[in-house]
Amino acid sequence: MSVTNPQALPTSAVIAVVGTGAMGAGIAQVAATAGHVVKLLDNRPGAAAKAIEGIRAQFGKLADKGKMSADAAQAAGARLI
Repeated sequence: MSVTNPQALPTSAVIAVVGTGAMGAGIAQVAATAGHVVKLLDNRPGAAAKAIEGIRAQFGKLADKGKMSADAAQAAGARLI
């Protein structure tokens, strides 16, 4: 039996995450993995770019461990803006 979630956002929905600390970065990672384009915002100069770099590195580690394919890691990282 397949259950669908009528509350789920379509992957065409762009997600904005305000604040790029541990929680914001985690939310952004999950949303990008799920197929959403994710816009990261932070009031600290350079914080969003640093978070994107860290999340992309995490995707690389997951690919290295075989937990996601290299193509999926690359695609998810590309969805972070």
